[in-house]
Amino acid sequence: MSIRHPGRQRARLGSVAGAAVSVVGALASPVFAQEQLPVGPPPAPDLTGRYAPLTCGPNGATCPFIVDDLKLTNVGRKMWEAYEEIIGPKFDCAQATPPSLFADPFRWAIHQLTDRVVFEYEKDDIIRTVWLEGWPHDEPGAYDASWQGHSHGYYDGEELVVVTTRYQYDPHGIEDFGGIPSSTQKRVTERYRRDGDRLHLQALTEDPLILEEPIYFEFEYLAGPDPLILPYDCQLDQARFPTQYADPRRGTSLADFGGRDPDLVPLGVSELERRARQAEE
Repeated sequence: MSIRHPGRQRARLGSVAGAAVSVVGALASPVFAQEQLPVGPPPAPDLTGRYAPLTCGPNGATCPFIVDDLKLTNVGRKMWEAYEEIIGPKFDCAQATPPSLFADPFRWAIHQLTDRVVFEYEKDDIIRTVWLEGWPHDEPGAYDASWQGHSHGYYDGEELVVVTTRYQYDPHGIEDFGGIPSSTQKRVTERYRRDGDRLHLQALTEDPLILEEPIYFEFEYLAGPDPLILPYDCQLDQARFPTQYADPRRGTSLADFGGRDPDLVPLGVSELERRARQAEE
């Protein structure tokens, strides 16, 4: 299954020299010692390692996408226009979610096991488990939607393919800066391929209730030896600190006191506090 989006310029992915992480056991009987019959799946590409974000496609400047260019459904656009940052669950230490998670400026690691692949992120102490096809595991029940959803995966040649569904409703589920939500129908497909010290990701996000067209982008990460800085250890009092500058009852929002405005954020907390006091006068 390919997730390459038609009409998009794609980064060229080089060949990978991946070492096998699983070995097919040799047959014990001497009758088969020389025949070497094929048994089990082919060797998996070696993706295990720690990675730092490097660059994003298609243009590297507006990663992962330009919000205004997204094709939203009527429902999706109304929800985006009504969005207020203060309602975001991040102020209660809710985890970041795909696809925005892929572009966060934090390092992460891949651990390949026999029956699963584990993604470990510095951001929000996130652990994502990808259950590999052909191995038994518990499927989520009707009430088991979650921030990170439920991921199945398989190896396709030199690539690891991950398909995730069963997400819960998320006010930041498509884009966490501009506030584009995702519904419980969000589906994210990832393809990972390693080329030397570079890890390439192709990501496709679908949500028929929010998006008229799927979102496609690519990301490249750099492998390195440094350990992850853990734990992230979100503290509720710190996470909620910015919310004191917004009061929906007075019609003020975080944007009035910095928010995501790049011209105001560098002013610092003292200036934001002064503006908050001034607004109360």
